[in-house]
Amino acid sequence: MKSAHSTPTALVIIDVQQAFKHPTYWGAHRSNPSFENNIAALLSAARAHNEAQAKIDKPQPVLIVHIHHHSTSPGSALHPSAKVPGTDILAIEPMEYVNPLSSEPVLVKYVNSGFIGTDLEARLRAFGAGQLIVTGLTTDHCVNTTVRMAANLQVLGDQGGPDGTGEGVHGIIVADDATATHPRASFDAETVHAVTLASLDGEFAQVRNTKEVIATVFGSR
Repeated sequence: MKSAHSTPTALVIIDVQQAFKHPTYWGAHRSNPSFENNIAALLSAARAHNEAQAKIDKPQPVLIVHIHHHSTSPGSALHPSAKVPGTDILAIEPMEYVNPLSSEPVLVKYVNSGFIGTDLEARLRAFGAGQLIVTGLTTDHCVNTTVRMAANLQVLGDQGGPDGTGEGVHGIIVADDATATHPRASFDAETVHAVTLASLDGEFAQVRNTKEVIATVFGSR
């Protein structure tokens, strides 16, 4: 990981939407109870960095991008017409703790990857991103797919591989405790979460925790 003070860094927040409040649709138990606090902490750190950078002559802001899923299946909890049960809140709306600022782009996707049907790749390349932090829901679906595509597309201009030390894997970072998932088939949520992250770490991304990311990427120079 590198400091956002010296390396153009992007933070992507995937599918943190009201639909995931549904009490039964996703399964009885979600992994990572600290997910909300951690993703909020990362977003807060990135915004604080940007506020500080705006006050200097040669700013190096973080590109903060929100990706929202709009399902084309009428029965999906993430269909644009769906509401959070017992409320009038549209399920595609963002969770309160990650409400986008007007300066933060919101991209809408219809499949698992944040790169399909959006201009995410073009935005990252135009920004000159040298580091990409990925967070959100769910670990094994849209986070996993987006991370793998980011590596395969070489969106950071890193030639698609590690730097030889294992610390520069594609310049992509997954904050393991700022992602979460649900049970799949006979596997509990924690197992699905852990196995997905293990399959990404060292080949497609560096998997680190929120405290490490904040300290290294957003810490004082």
